[in-house]
Amino acid sequence: MRVLFSSPWQVGHVFPMVPLARAFVESGHDVRWATNEAGCDLVRAGGFEAVAVGLDAAAYMELRTRVFTEARALAPQDWSAFVFPNMFGGAAPATAVDLLALAQDWRPDLLVHDNAELAAPLVAAVMDRPCVTHAFGGALPAEVVGSPSEAVAAMWAEQGLETPAYSGLFAAGYLDICPASVQGVAVDHINRRIPLRPGRYSGEPTGALPAIVTSGDDRPLVYLTLGTVVHNNDVMASTLAALAEHDVRVLVTVGNHGDPDALGPQPSNVDVRQWVCQSEVLPYCDLVVSHGGSGTFLAALSYGLPQLCLPHQADQFRNAHSGAARGVAAFLRPDQATDDGLAKALSVVLGDDSYRRASGEVAQEIRDMPDPRSVVTTLTDIASQG
Repeated sequence: MRVLFSSPWQVGHVFPMVPLARAFVESGHDVRWATNEAGCDLVRAGGFEAVAVGLDAAAYMELRTRVFTEARALAPQDWSAFVFPNMFGGAAPATAVDLLALAQDWRPDLLVHDNAELAAPLVAAVMDRPCVTHAFGGALPAEVVGSPSEAVAAMWAEQGLETPAYSGLFAAGYLDICPASVQGVAVDHINRRIPLRPGRYSGEPTGALPAIVTSGDDRPLVYLTLGTVVHNNDVMASTLAALAEHDVRVLVTVGNHGDPDALGPQPSNVDVRQWVCQSEVLPYCDLVVSHGGSGTFLAALSYGLPQLCLPHQADQFRNAHSGAARGVAAFLRPDQATDDGLAKALSVVLGDDSYRRASGEVAQEIRDMPDPRSVVTTLTDIASQG
């Protein structure tokens, strides 16, 4: 079977799909992966044939800058409803042109697309192929995906088609990687949910573990990251200062575009890096302090780790709220992430074993979800039914 994967270029949209794509390959199927040119190296590093589609890097960043500039007039928790249709919807028409050409040439049997890649449903409709939507975290609320942008509506109209509900998302199913107990959004708008265990892929192994991980020091290890998109050195510095009041080791990542030196000199119990392979270091950690991005949030839960979430946009607020409701995480809104607020929150989550117990329960819930190999069988059946 030929399976065409497609996604935006960012790490948070590529990485969650890698385990399923690998399962297809290991099961003997042919996989191609379409993404913006900026993401092709990332896809190839994961072991797949990458095809560049849609906006080039400069055009994508121009679109992103414009949308995020307009979004700053909104409260951070309201960004998702604005950014999703305008950024991902705005990128869809250019992607659709290239993706349709690729599909007409390669003739895939099945399309699997990231929840924010909005061209695949149109291509599948034109090609009369089944198309399943792959989550990058928790479900997107109906109000976020329910109003297509003008660009998406025009894209469907150009093919002589009426824009379907939710821009064609979930047409043949929704691959849900979020364990039910931290699914903070109603999913009534999704017609067919297919549970899929979230993978632990976080990039190819980087080699030797950081010395702070393997030093033999028995103090708790805290992993601190604010993700790969937004770099806020003020929040990072304040969090490090609050952690300094605790007898812990701290591994910090600032992202491939961040500068470790910008945080200044650090004591010997703090190691600041641009990037680590999370799946290599999380088994050694005791606490994750992060932005609450879906990849980090679910990865920490898969290892049964308590969390302190410091959300600043989009799905991060939903993850933080659902994590707090389940008892696996504490969280602070941006206005609460003061020196005093951080110090108190860290004292609570480090000192209360209930967070670890609850996280362990969710880790078991994740282990009980269907693995990628079994989901390949389900999707093969869907493709055979047309």
